[in-house]
Amino acid sequence: MKLAILSDIHGNEQAFKAVLEDISKNNVTHVAILGDISFRGAKPKQCLDLVRQMNAKVIKGNADEWIVRGVRSGEVPEKALSMMQAEQAWAKAKLSDDDLLYLNSLPESLEIPLSNQTQLYACHATPNSLFDIISDQATNDEFQPFVEVNERASYYVYGHIHLPFSRSFSGKKVINTGSVGLPFDGDPRASYLVFDRTEKDVHLQFRRVTYDVEQACKDLDEEGYPESAKDLIKGIYRTAQKP
Repeated sequence: MKLAILSDIHGNEQAFKAVLEDISKNNVTHVAILGDISFRGAKPKQCLDLVRQMNAKVIKGNADEWIVRGVRSGEVPEKALSMMQAEQAWAKAKLSDDDLLYLNSLPESLEIPLSNQTQLYACHATPNSLFDIISDQATNDEFQPFVEVNERASYYVYGHIHLPFSRSFSGKKVINTGSVGLPFDGDPRASYLVFDRTEKDVHLQFRRVTYDVEQACKDLDEEGYPESAKDLIKGIYRTAQKP
């Protein structure tokens, strides 16, 4: 069994297609997607169509919630609110009613058995929220909500912060996938995880995939996105922090 887990595609078709190609080359047998599929990128519909064509487990992220019901005051810095609302309206108009129903109906967590004794629990941000932030610098105690919601899991995986990392504590391991479409760690390559289960063990690999970043930026202009690529990236860095 090879399980790929990816998150935070954010409408970046160039990055997403490169990851899918890498997944295929690595003979991955199962895929899980931890949300933030369409909103805040040039190709919301195309990315969602690719997801829906896959035989993958998919859960909801905060950006999926936003694209369905809008971005509300208090959820992002006030100086970013009007632009994000314009981006949301633009992206929502690209999706069909069935697409929006699909996003709205996604579950908010998943459990995957890696072996008879080993289980994985995954969510987008935290077990209790699509929006709360647990950073890579958080204390072990801040990850206790993961353990409390599923004590039998050995691995806890989430997305949302766009920063890949892995940490072990109390016999458990908490892992962030990083982001397919908008990595925040200074490495522009798309990030995702592969769990490789053998007869004796489970091996974890962080994958980084190059893609045509220049074309991804051009896509924003060619699609008439409400914000320039440069301003969009700056804005996302700002709204990654709590208001």
